Amino acid sequence: MKQLIKQIAHSLGFHISRLPKVDKKKLIQEYELVTPNAEYSPWNIDASFVETYNIIKPFTMVDQYRCFELWRLIEESSKWQCGSILEIGAWRGGTGALIAKRAKECGIAERVYLCDTFTGVVKAGPEDSRYKGGEHHDTSKQIVEELVFNRLNLDNVSILEGIFPDQTAKEIEDLKFRFCHIDVDVYQSAKDSVDWIWPRLVSGGIIVYDDYGFRNCDGITKYVEDQMLCKDRLVFHNLNGHAIVIKK
Repeated sequence: MKQLIKQIAHSLGFHISRLPKVDKKKLIQEYELVTPNAEYSPWNIDASFVETYNIIKPFTMVDQYRCFELWRLIEESSKWQCGSILEIGAWRGGTGALIAKRAKECGIAERVYLCDTFTGVVKAGPEDSRYKGGEHHDTSKQIVEELVFNRLNLDNVSILEGIFPDQTAKEIEDLKFRFCHIDVDVYQSAKDSVDWIWPRLVSGGIIVYDDYGFRNCDGITKYVEDQMLCKDRLVFHNLNGHAIVIKK
C-alpha cells in the first residue's frame, strides 16, 4: 500500500511526506476510479502483426506500440481508392517491411517506396540540438533487401538509395501517395520531405512522424508544432512518440 500511496502523491505533484492526512484506503479507491485501466491490447492478439513484428524487430528501433499504430494506419489508408506508400528514413528496413506486409494484406495495389541514404542522418542544423549528421549509418541497402525480399518474401517494395528528395524523388515524382512515414530525425530533412510530398498526397492522406517529443529529436517536435498553424491539415500527436498529420 505504501508504494501505491507514493504513486498517488507523485501524480498529485508532491512528496508523500506532504500528503494531506486523509483516509488512505478511501484515497486509493477514488484514485483507482479515475485512473485509466484499459486492458485491450490488440497488438498481442493480431496474429499476422505478431508474426511480422517478431521478424522485423531486430531491424528497427521503433517499439511495438508505434509499429502497431503504423500497421493499423496502413489498414485505414487502404480505404482510399488510390495512392502509393512512402517511407523516408528506412534504416534497416523494419518499419518499411512491416508497412509493406500490411499493405499487401489489405489489397493495396500500389508499391511501397523505402528511401534512405544508407550513410546516416543528413541535413542536421540549428533546430537539432543532438544530431550533427552521419548518425545511424550502421545499415545498408543489402540489409533491407534481405529482410524485405528474402525473409518476408514481399514483391511490392522498391528501395531508393540517396538523399530524399534531392537525389531520389525524381524516380517517383509523377505518383500520388496515400501514406507517408517520416523517420529522418532532424528538422530540415523532415521539412524538405513534406514540402515535396504534400502536393502529391491524396485528400485524407496520412503522414506519420516518428520521434515526436523525443529529447534527441527536438527538431522533429518543432517541425510538427510549426504545422499546427497550417489550415490545410489536421495535426495530432500522442504520448508514444508519433505525430500524425492528415491532409484536409
